[in-house]
Amino acid sequence: MSWINTEHRYGRWTKVYHWLIVGLFAWQYVAGFVMQRMAEGELVLGLSQDTLFNWHKSLGLVALAIAILRILNRRVGSLPNWAPTLTDGEKRFIHRAEQVFYAAMVVMPVSGFLFVMAGDYGVMLFGRWPLPNPIGKIGWLATLAQGIHIGAAWCLAAAMLGHIGLVVWHQLVMRDGLLWRMLPASLGPKTPPR
Repeated sequence: MSWINTEHRYGRWTKVYHWLIVGLFAWQYVAGFVMQRMAEGELVLGLSQDTLFNWHKSLGLVALAIAILRILNRRVGSLPNWAPTLTDGEKRFIHRAEQVFYAAMVVMPVSGFLFVMAGDYGVMLFGRWPLPNPIGKIGWLATLAQGIHIGAAWCLAAAMLGHIGLVVWHQLVMRDGLLWRMLPASLGPKTPPR
């Protein structure tokens, strides 16, 4: 299997970036949900709210770096042909959802960074290294960035639910093996789906 995309299949890099982003954003949603609901001094799995906030901010920056690599990878090679079992409506949905994904992968971490810097909360990268604040405290910018961050999170969640629903439909109901296109070849059937 090639490291870059071909007209017949997704390359290894695309699959690696896809699943790294899936894992990071899943963690970010869970951590964001938990840390927003924690009481002062409460611990969840031995982690304080401050620790969760710092990891949320740190992993957001990691997600931004991976998103940039994923976007650059997208420019290399070609996209595989559409799966033959997709309808025209599903193709349109996938195209629009992918636009939301790529926009959100950049907008969410950037707006989060602007929010914490303009709000003068700062970033203690992985709880060890304080990042300099190139912005300074700007209340209106922090409020705007926070709103954008939350709005982008909801847009991304809606696109993800639609994407997951479509894949589950094809995998479990249509049984066309659509999911195997994004999994490592070693996990898939011996004869790859078209």
